[in-house]
Amino acid sequence: MATTLLETAKKYIEHFAALDTQLLESVLAENHTHQFAPASLNLYGPFDKQGMLEHNEDLRSILTGFPVTAKEYIVSEGSNQVTVWATSQTHFRNDVKDEGIATDEWVYEGEYIFLFSMDKTGEKITRTIEFLDSKKTVEQLLGLMNRAKKNREKRLASKVT
Repeated sequence: MATTLLETAKKYIEHFAALDTQLLESVLAENHTHQFAPASLNLYGPFDKQGMLEHNEDLRSILTGFPVTAKEYIVSEGSNQVTVWATSQTHFRNDVKDEGIATDEWVYEGEYIFLFSMDKTGEKITRTIEFLDSKKTVEQLLGLMNRAKKNREKRLASKVT
């Protein structure tokens, strides 16, 4: 069972590389819930399975990937849970960047703790709690994401006119 739990967690982490919605969907249980922590960030969600898939698609509109690298996996077979300590790096789409900030400033490197609760088979994730680096998320990531979304909107608006 520990191997199944670990493989399911690894697939979830792997989906971030290209924000692979199909891979993500394959490991989420129908009753899946996702919440971001700490609550003081007032971020998106909580999400059910469909909401998480839509959030992933929204990220794909501004990112080519958000590769997450696990530093450590802790498997708790008795509780069907896996904890992952990880880092990440954003890969923003070129068409959402602008010259107002340097190219290297479009790269955000974050740190996370994921807590996964699995179903009895260990093949589906029923609950995810994603702890974010509060300070860097607020001071850097959210600003980059908002800027990228505005740049995308401007680009799309210019194609319509």
